[in-house]
This record gives sequence, C-alpha cells and structure tokens, in this order.
Amino acid sequence: MNFNKSNQPVKSLVLHYANELHCDIATSIVTSKENLNSKEDAEKLAHFFWEMIDQAVEDESNNKVVEGIEDLQSWLEKTLYIFTGYFKKQGYEQEWSKGHDKYHAQ
Repeated sequence: MNFNKSNQPVKSLVLHYANELHCDIATSIVTSKENLNSKEDAEKLAHFFWEMIDQAVEDESNNKVVEGIEDLQSWLEKTLYIFTGYFKKQGYEQEWSKGHDKYHAQ
C-alpha cells in the first residue's frame, strides 16, 4: 500500500486502528512488509477497514483526537480511496466490494 507524503496522516490512522483492533495483516500491508496474497487475507483486510471506520466514527463522536488528527472524517474518506485502489491493483476488487455487506451482515 502506497502512501505519498501528503497522505501520511492516513497511514498513521490505519496503523493506529490496526494496533487497536489487533489486525496484523493491516499492519503488514500498510508498512509494505507484504501484499495481499490470498482471498482470505483480502477478506480480512476488508473486514478490518469497515471495523476501523466504525471505531473511528465512534472516536470522532466522542471528540477523540487520534494520532494528532482531529478531523477524522476527511482523512477516512482518503483512506477509502486508498484502500479501494489498493484492492483493485492487487486483483481483489470483488472481495473489497463484498466486504461492506459481509461486515454489516454480522
């Protein structure tokens, strides 16, 4: 996953939530230690994304500052674009598309 200089706050947010939500695959991918290699990992990462969004929405509603970032919503929108592009580039667009529905069906 590639984060340019202007998107470093996105990287910080994702790593924060990967740690908080205990998602090793997210940490590995965000730090470029590995790429998606299986459908199962793609499903785990998509699940993490939606879990992260829910937690961030809760944090924002509680006025929590995360990694020095107060305006979580705008950075989460950028996170959505980065994750969407990453899944597409890695060939797991279908798992990404289904991730939202699977997460919210639980």
